[in-house]
Formats: sequence, structure tokens, C-alpha cells
Amino acid sequence: MRPPARDLGLALLALLPLACGDDGGASSATTSGASEATTSGAGTSGSSGAGPGGDPSSGASASAGTGSTGGTTSAGETTGETTGGPGGPHVEIVDGELRIDGVPTFLYGGELHYFRVRDPDFDAAKTEAMWAESLDLMQAAGMNLVTTYVPWDFHNPADGVWDFSGARDVGRFVDLACERGMYVVYKPGPLITAEWPRGFGTFGAIPEWWKEAHPEALVRAADGALWTYSPTNDPSQRQPSFLHPTYLAAVEEWYAKAMEPAQAHLGGCIVAVQIDNETNLYWGDRYGGVDYSEVALDFYRAWLEKKYGSIAALNARYGTNHASFDAVEPPKQKPGSGLSERAKNAWYADWYWAGQAQSEEYLGRLQAMLVALGWAPPEVLHFTNDSPFPLLAPGDLPLRNILLHDGPTKNAIGLGGMDLYPKQFTTNDHLLDQPFQPDYFTRLYDHYGDLATGPQGYTYAAEIQGGFYKYPVLGHPNVRPEATDQTLARSIGRGLKGGAFYVIRDGLNLDGSAYDYLAAIKADGSTGPRYPVVKRWGEMLAEHGQDLLRAEEVVDAVAILNEGRHAAPQGGLLEDMQRLYAIENPALFGWLAHAGLNPAVVDARLVDAAALAKYKVVFFQNPDFVAPETAELLADYVDGGGVLVNLLWPGRFADDWKASPATDHLSQVLFPAPEDGYWIWPNASRSGDFNLDLAGEHVPYESYWYVSFWQEGAPIEPFAWERTQPFGDDGSVVGYLVDDADGKRAFIGANVFTRYNQDDYFALSDALLADGRAFARQLAALGGVTPAVSAEGLHHLAWARRSDARIYLFVLNDSDATADVSVRIDDGDAVGIDPGASYAVRELLGGVDLGSKDGAAILSGGVKVKVPAWSSAVVGLTPG
Repeated sequence: MRPPARDLGLALLALLPLACGDDGGASSATTSGASEATTSGAGTSGSSGAGPGGDPSSGASASAGTGSTGGTTSAGETTGETTGGPGGPHVEIVDGELRIDGVPTFLYGGELHYFRVRDPDFDAAKTEAMWAESLDLMQAAGMNLVTTYVPWDFHNPADGVWDFSGARDVGRFVDLACERGMYVVYKPGPLITAEWPRGFGTFGAIPEWWKEAHPEALVRAADGALWTYSPTNDPSQRQPSFLHPTYLAAVEEWYAKAMEPAQAHLGGCIVAVQIDNETNLYWGDRYGGVDYSEVALDFYRAWLEKKYGSIAALNARYGTNHASFDAVEPPKQKPGSGLSERAKNAWYADWYWAGQAQSEEYLGRLQAMLVALGWAPPEVLHFTNDSPFPLLAPGDLPLRNILLHDGPTKNAIGLGGMDLYPKQFTTNDHLLDQPFQPDYFTRLYDHYGDLATGPQGYTYAAEIQGGFYKYPVLGHPNVRPEATDQTLARSIGRGLKGGAFYVIRDGLNLDGSAYDYLAAIKADGSTGPRYPVVKRWGEMLAEHGQDLLRAEEVVDAVAILNEGRHAAPQGGLLEDMQRLYAIENPALFGWLAHAGLNPAVVDARLVDAAALAKYKVVFFQNPDFVAPETAELLADYVDGGGVLVNLLWPGRFADDWKASPATDHLSQVLFPAPEDGYWIWPNASRSGDFNLDLAGEHVPYESYWYVSFWQEGAPIEPFAWERTQPFGDDGSVVGYLVDDADGKRAFIGANVFTRYNQDDYFALSDALLADGRAFARQLAALGGVTPAVSAEGLHHLAWARRSDARIYLFVLNDSDATADVSVRIDDGDAVGIDPGASYAVRELLGGVDLGSKDGAAILSGGVKVKVPAWSSAVVGLTPG
């Protein structure tokens, strides 16, 4: 998951599928799919229903903790009012809140596998006692939510054999949760990933007997052979092709069986159904791997015909002379790096986006089956679930070109749930491998979620990392309790409003082998070192969860413009596109966040110039090919007075690697310096220095992967140069400013931020961190932007959310010693500080009173809080 491959063992990890992920998206169909999602996906209109464990006719809602009912806290603060009730929607997302029978509810819980948390001999009474014990421990940790997969093969071990009894009685499991006043997200697959049924390298849960009986319905690789998920080519891990009619008919039968045990709780404790899991073509390489079966190829060609209308239009874009759509073959190898590959980019991209459309079609079929069984809004919400990251590896090893999560695709079906796994490697002992993955993707999923819920702020994490499985030979990654603490701070602090740990308790695989996930609750029922962290946050959310639903983030007038079209692998360029999209964008976020800036994240496909104009500075990673619509958006933004910071390349080509009027304007008018070559860093760290004018000084500054060089002579003001050898003199221009009649903008021909989203971020030197902070602030100042909230220490972070009741300061200590972290508040209006008011200051996670302070003193001297090593604090400023 980290860009530079410096550690031993990554090569092996690259060959091993990880559990989590998905992406997708089409171009012209995204907005229409999103508008349909408002009614078919998230569900915002209603009927009556009972609360957990309640009488379906009463409409009463039992208490479930974590802000699930109205009332007052121990401090006398109003925590919420019932806004619905009998006759209203059972469950809905409105005004940025998830409401259950009208009650704003922060869902906080864990994935509890009833099929793994069981007696080894399948004794029913012992198994039920283990379920009850687990639920009680979850509630004791302040949890109000249980999520669980329902594995098809666990209940259908042979053709015609169905077993939902004893240790397999999922209905009784749901009963136990409901009796305790907990809410349930029901996840019947049919695909569940989950390292099921035999642990690492297995992908559940289509019955193996079914796959053996129906080879015609399975995925084929490009060479026509049956494809397998397994890294050892285990034939039992062959998988069905999503749209094969034989498979879909079997799923329909499975759903009829799987939903029946929980049917009685519709309108009650069950609040959502997750439609499938990580529907991204099995984490397989899209180029040569999946899916080349006949039914998938038929879909691909029909999709091409729908997109282009005529074969002549496709030939014009591809530069080919196909006689018909039936004659079009998909790419059977990954995109290459040579210039000759540029002409194939449209072909490569179409194969990728056709895979996304295939996933969307499949999810739509599943959704229709569930609706036919009565599982529809407003009785339940519809969720999907995907990981936002690719499988990174050194060099060009396989398993990188997968379908990443695409908001416009998945939110057309239901609210896209997020997976957060920022620590996955055994090859280092740093706290997180992708430190800013939770921060960035919480923001991006929130942005995408508007397509399902309408414009409002709501993000749900279907899987929050609660440990990790054991790799063969390499063992477990060291997912420390502090990593869990930071993941919660980085996601809830950035706007997460519900989620579940994956997994909350260890257990057994189907073959009796251990599923040791380093979970908060161990397989024997004892609690592990992660449990106190989970409990500490649960207790805080029990008191403040409802208010955090209402709290808005204090976002600076800075945005990262994400280009969803860049998720598709492309040929003929220096960037690994999936790394740029899913790893480097979070790194860019991290660079800005470390400087105290709290940026918005928006997708170029989903904003117009008016929406972008609210930000004074926009940062955009540009791999030198840009969709004409995006190039026009950037030009309009600059024309309207915004400051554009364009990174990497000027954008000389449209997304088919041909120049367009829009890209000519971008690369010749807005960024007019002529190219003067580039240099790829050849060393193991893939980094090297250029010279930078920084805060009045001329200093060396580190860049990564490569630098591009540009000639002086155009009306530019250079601020960064090639560092020539051996004396470090200035060479060709690397970065420059332009400030003329067309507006103000900055260009940087280098990646200067990648290490902010890799594991050794936590070991960066003070000098590098100080220069990085100054550089980011210098660029933001071009638009007159300074941080509203910031931490003074170089190894500390701080940002804010605010509600009518209080201001929340989220604080991180990224160092190995307990620290008194000083938090500055420099924009009192944005944060909501009244200089004349008095504020009670309290650290909410530890329940420590920090006294009272007047607003003027807060604005002049900030707030100081003690934070343990590698950990977090949440400071509440309550006026009164």
C-alpha cells in the first residue's frame, strides 16, 4: 500500500489478495444513475415500524446507546428529539443524520460472525451462549450496532440441503441482538469475501458444490481458462460470473432462504441490508484476469454499442476499423508504458468502465430480488460496500489493475459504505501504512454519498479495521491499539457518522482453523488490548454521538479536485494511475492537513464552476491527460478568480491522448512554459531534491518518482528549479507562478507529498516536516487562505467540527511520547468562537475537565491538551 518499495516482503504481499475493495463508474450515465438512487437506494420516505425488540404495531423504539434516543446527558445537554414516530419512515437519512423512527442515531458497532463465533462441535446451546457473551461485551463498550454476513455455503452445504438450525440459526442470533436493543445490518452476500471459508486466500461464500456443478457459469481469464481467486490456483476458489443467468437464478433462491429468518425484524431492529460485498470483480486484475466469460463479453460489447451508438464512432475514437461491435476484442494485457500505448487509452479505459457497469448491473439485479422480498426503503436502507485502495506492489507485479470504488456507480444502488484498512503490511512496524487513507476517503465518500441521499453530509464505514488476518509465512501486521484509535479519530473527526469494526471477535473458519484477526474480543471471549480503545470511543459517542451527527466540519477554503476518470489504468505515461488516484490523493490531503489546512474533496465529474468557486485554492493532480470537461472546469475556475495549483503536468492532452481546445488552453495559456524534459529518480527510494524558494530562503526540497522541467522565457515567475550536480545549482524550472489577466495559478512538476501517505510518514525528520508545512501554507496563501485550526508541533495535527452545542477539536499525536499538544484557533468566526463568551473545556475521550476559558483567551493563546503517544484526543469547547 505504500508507493516506494523499500521493504523486503512486499513482493510476496503483492501476490496475495487482500480483503476489501472496489470501484467503478461510467461517464455519461453517472448523473442519471444518481438521481434514481435517491428513491431506490437510501430510502427517504416512510412507513411505521418498531424499535429494536419492540412490538411491530407500537412504533416504539428501545434504547440502543450511542445517541439512539432523545433525552439528556449527565451534563443536562439535550441529545435529540424524536422527529418521526408512528406513521413516519422507519429508517432514513435526512439533514445529515441517520434517523430510526425519527430518532437521530450514530451507529457504532462491530462485525460479529455468528458462523465463526461458535462451538467447535456446533453445539447449539454453547454457541448461543457465545453469541450472547459477545453482544454483551459489545454493549458494554458503548456499541449499538451488530453487522454480520450470512454465508450461503454455511447454510447450503449440499444441493437441496438447507440448514438454519442450531449453531447455524441466524434468526436466533438476530433475535439476541434485537432483545438487547441493538440494531442490525444484515449482509446476505451472495459474495462476502471475509477470508471464508478456510481463511487467507479463500473468497466466500458461493457453495463449492454449486461451482463444481456449473462450470459454464464461472469467470474465465483472457486465455479462456477458468479463473481462480486463490494465489495457489485452488480450483475451489473459482468464482461465478456476475451476470450468468444460472448464477442469478441460484442467488434468487438463496435470497429467499437467507432473508426469511430475519424477516420478522423488518421495521424493527434491522436498519439496513448490504447488497453484496466488495463487488469489484474479486480483486482480480481487470487486464487479462477477470472477466472474459461469454456472458461478460456480451455485456461489454452491448455496453460499447450503447456508449458509442455506431461502430464508426468507436472506430474514430480508437483509430481502428472494426466491422461491428461483435468484432471488438477487449484488452488482454495491462497497459504498457511506451508512447505507442497512448493511442490505446480509450480502449483500455472502456474495458475498465465496462467492468464497473457490469458490477452496477449485477448489483441492480440483486437489489431487485431483495425489494421483491420486501427488503426495501424505508423499512431498511440499502448499502453497498467497497475498499477505496488498489493492491499496491513494487515494480509492475500483478494485482494492481482492479476496479476501485466509484461513487457514481455504487451510490446508484444504495449508500456506498466505506472500508478503512490503513495498516496491512508486515514489512514495517510503523503505526499505519496509509496514514491519511481514513481522512481523505471519509471526505470523498461523503461527497459521493450525496448521490444516494441528496446533498447532505453522511458517511458510513461498513468496515473499520479492527485487526488483521495472518499471512502465510509473514504472520500478522502489527495493528496496534493506537492504530485503531487514530483510525477512529481520523474518520469520525472528518465526518464519519456510523460504522462497524471488522471484526469485533475472533473465531473459527468452516474447517475449524482459527480466524485470528487480533480483534477486540478474542476467540475465547476474553478481551484484547484493542477493547479499551473501542470502549473509550463508544462511551464518548454514547454521550456525544447525536451532536456529532449535527456537527459540521470547519473546512478551509481549499479543495482537492479528485478526477474519478483517472481511476482507470492508462498507457503511455509515467504515473501508475491507480496509485495516483487512491494513494497519492490521500497523500496530497496529508500534506495539506499537516500544514493545518482542512481541505474539501470533490470529484471533477460532480461539480460545476459555481460549486468549485467557493474554494479560494484548488489542488489538482494532472497526469497530462485531462477530460475536456475537466479542463474547461479548471479554466472557468481560474477565470472566476480561484487559484489553481496544478501538480505533475500541465494537461496537454484530452483523455484519448489527443489535444483539444480545452487542453490547449490549459497547457498553453494557463501554464505556458515549454517542456524541457524530465528526470526519473533512479535510486531505491525513488526520491531526490530540487531547489525551492521557501519563506524567503533558497532550500533543497525532496520530490518523488520524477521531476519535469520547463523553460523560462514565458511570462512565468519560477519558484522551484532542477538541482544540478555536483554543486546543487539551479537548472531548468520545476515550479512556477503565473499571475496575469487570466488569473493566478501555480505549477509544480513534481510529487512533493507522497510520504505523507506511507508508513514512514511517522519517521520524517523535523526539517522535512517544517519545510513541507511552510511550502503548503505558502501555496495556500496565494489565495489568501490560512489555517483556521492547527497544531503547533510538527508531529501533531488538529482540526475542528462545530455544532450548535459545542466545538469539537480533534487532536493527534504522531510521536512516540506523551505530549502537551498546543492547538491554535486563528479564525474564530469559522470555528464559532465568541470572544466574549466563556467555554467549559473538556477532553471527551478521557472525561478530563480542563477548566474554563473565555473566547478571547482561546483566540490569543489556543488550547493545550495532553495526548498519549501515537494517540488522539477530542476536546469539547462548550459555551455557557
